[in-house]
Amino acid sequence: MPLVAVRPFKSPRVSAATQVSMMTSIPSPVGGLNFRDPISEMPATDAMVLNNFIPQRTGCLLRKGWQYSCNVLDDPVTSLFSYNAADSADNKLFAASGGSIWDVTGEDAVESQASTGSTDGIWSTTQFALVSGEVVLLAVSPGAGYWVYEATSGWTQTTPTNLPTDLSSIAVWKNRVWFTEDKTSTVYYLEDVDAIDGIAVAFEMGSLLRNGGSVRGLINWTLDSGIGVDDYLVVVGTEGDVGVWQGTDPTSAATFGLKGVWYVGPVPAFGRFFTAYGGDVMILSELGLVPMSRLVNGQFSEIQPGPSSKIQSVLSPLIVQYRDETSWDVILVPNSDVLIIKVPPQNGIYVQYAMNVNTGSWCSFSNMPMVCTALLNGQLYFATDDYGIAKGLYGEQDGLTIANTSGDYVSGDVQGAFNSYQMPGRLKKFTMVRPVFITTKAPGVKLRMNTQYSFTGVPGTPSFSADTTSEWDTGVWGTAKWSGASNTYENWFGVTGLGYFGAVRLRAKGVGGSTTLSSYHVLYEPGGIM
Repeated sequence: MPLVAVRPFKSPRVSAATQVSMMTSIPSPVGGLNFRDPISEMPATDAMVLNNFIPQRTGCLLRKGWQYSCNVLDDPVTSLFSYNAADSADNKLFAASGGSIWDVTGEDAVESQASTGSTDGIWSTTQFALVSGEVVLLAVSPGAGYWVYEATSGWTQTTPTNLPTDLSSIAVWKNRVWFTEDKTSTVYYLEDVDAIDGIAVAFEMGSLLRNGGSVRGLINWTLDSGIGVDDYLVVVGTEGDVGVWQGTDPTSAATFGLKGVWYVGPVPAFGRFFTAYGGDVMILSELGLVPMSRLVNGQFSEIQPGPSSKIQSVLSPLIVQYRDETSWDVILVPNSDVLIIKVPPQNGIYVQYAMNVNTGSWCSFSNMPMVCTALLNGQLYFATDDYGIAKGLYGEQDGLTIANTSGDYVSGDVQGAFNSYQMPGRLKKFTMVRPVFITTKAPGVKLRMNTQYSFTGVPGTPSFSADTTSEWDTGVWGTAKWSGASNTYENWFGVTGLGYFGAVRLRAKGVGGSTTLSSYHVLYEPGGIM
């Protein structure tokens, strides 16, 4: 059979184009803020910026908002404290303002006790259960002395024999009330157990203050040391000395003794510088958050850092600079699974640091003007810089009025770790980014690609409207989203950037408490070495 020549193509054949672009999926920075590790070696799950996003196991959740709960007072609020009664119907939230104590439980503040005599308006409080079963609130403040609040009779100034009026803190240990005198090394305790009045006995703590200063506070610490559960009295000095006492009766050396003295660094001068944390106590100092259990066991050091090690390089200078400013708070918020370090305002700007108690990951909060804080019925409350009282980590918007108006949806800012995209020696041209959100409403997003270890922010705030619910008989089937249910939202955004390393900088605005950043998809074109 003869061969037949192949007829030539009328048009030239085009070879398949070589693939140029590549795509990599980057996880959400669930490891939280990391100011500890080198930028070039940071895990992909960590972040250099994580503001108003709480790192969780499955993604980063845009924090809840805050809403005013009580109308503004005439003077600044300097302290906020709660009373949790035996009958929850009698629970109260109190604020110190203008030398008086105000009941701010409702929408309008009511003066509960006038002219307390407090010189700085900073109060220390604790709960105490009487033998009768009634729960009372004990409160002290420099210049004001010692006050007791009962649900039936209100506030009463109590004057135990020998007790000075210049008191700075109060605690209950082994059913005995203890006090610290402001700017001295002397503490006092009531002679009688289960009593809130009587004779006060002075006890000198100067011998354990090896770095000088005065006694800053007293803490009741419950610990199982191997021979059963016991309560220890922790005495903290202003310059960082921590003494742990064990026993029952401080009147006898045979039944009350010093177990040891440790050092944690200077502590803040004002506010609540410690908090109970499970079966432990966390102390805030220039060394960061120090767990008492690890401190006394010799497990807190540079080799075995504490829970705040990832943010220590930022937190420690803040404590050094603002140590004497009002006021610091360390507060655990169980219904949001976060521990918050409230920092004094920096040039009028309020920033807090928050740790997810389930993962130990850190983030920062902004746009919540926290002056002082308290918990009531498990809800976080804080005094605002305009003399109001607000519920924190509550609702979907920031700054809502009592009438549910004038709020603004929560805005967050993220920059994850720099990534070489498995080609550290090759230049890359970044072209597009697709963030993936799981939320009830599509968030507003603005982003950019930062290269070569730059931290340029995204200008402006993305626009967002929550009124995107599809209507029946109007929405397009297969496209419209069901109302109230979480959906996945993802869109491509064009970016520019040329470098060996890249990190997405993103600002998002959306529904607080239900907007989760799940991951990013990054599209780029790999180039040569030069």
